[in-house]
Amino acid sequence: MKMKKFFLLFSMIAVLGALTACSSGTQEVSFEYEDSDIVYSTVYQAYQIDNIDDAYRAYLEDQKEDNPMAETLLTGVANFDNAKKDCGDFVGYVMRDGSTKSFDFASLSAALSNAKTQEEYDAAQSELDNFVKQVKYVIEEDNNGNVIVNIKAAYEKRNADYSFVYEENPEAAYSYALSGQNASTYKVKEITVTPDYSTKEIMGKAGANTLMGMGTVFAVLIFISIIIGQFGKINSLVTSLANAKANKELKEESTAPVASTPAVVSAPANDNLVDDGELVAVITAAVVACNVANGGSDNLIVRSIRKARR
Repeated sequence: MKMKKFFLLFSMIAVLGALTACSSGTQEVSFEYEDSDIVYSTVYQAYQIDNIDDAYRAYLEDQKEDNPMAETLLTGVANFDNAKKDCGDFVGYVMRDGSTKSFDFASLSAALSNAKTQEEYDAAQSELDNFVKQVKYVIEEDNNGNVIVNIKAAYEKRNADYSFVYEENPEAAYSYALSGQNASTYKVKEITVTPDYSTKEIMGKAGANTLMGMGTVFAVLIFISIIIGQFGKINSLVTSLANAKANKELKEESTAPVASTPAVVSAPANDNLVDDGELVAVITAAVVACNVANGGSDNLIVRSIRKARR
């Protein structure tokens, strides 16, 4: 029984391990690189970006919609420009021993290009190799198959960290067949520059951001409360305007001329009706005749006729 439980527990652990391995989503680096080469590429690209001219900026602006690399370089240029605002001018690179050393890549490139003998070329290349070996750098590989090179640069006010992310260059496989030259197996994907702020500066910026955010929230709440507080006055104003409009319309209606309507005179229903005097005479004669017939006298005077109440 204990053995059965042990195998069941082992099977569950194995299944969980397999599921974890399947869901990790890690991707290994698919291109080959040498530490010295990729560090030199990083330092040289940083030098070019830091010393970019207006003509090349304009060229990248024209190409950024059709060329993703141009957009990546423009983002890197913007990050370098922002770093200069907080860090000042570039001084050099931080070496492994903690010192700061500058390097003239323009002179080095000219020496390599204009070398007339193998000794001159080897001397320039050796100078470059020694500089790259002394630079303080860290190379990492992420889970997306990229290689990240971090280099610390020195500026007037504070240091800054260069972070260059490289990915596989798909053009490397067929570049030699098209141009007769071997292209690099990797290309830059992202360029960032992070100034080294002190703890005091970081706390100050965080406090300023917090105050700004809270101040904005309170300002909006106060504005909303003011608007809500004015609803009564707004309602009174709207009501008074509506009443004024109604009174104006009523006044206009009362002062408007009324069209005269001709009086309607109803014609008498019977043109042969007699007046009251004739009616009294007729009634009197009838009463006298009735009285004489019953043995009475004809001496009868009718002074008034009233409607009998029934």
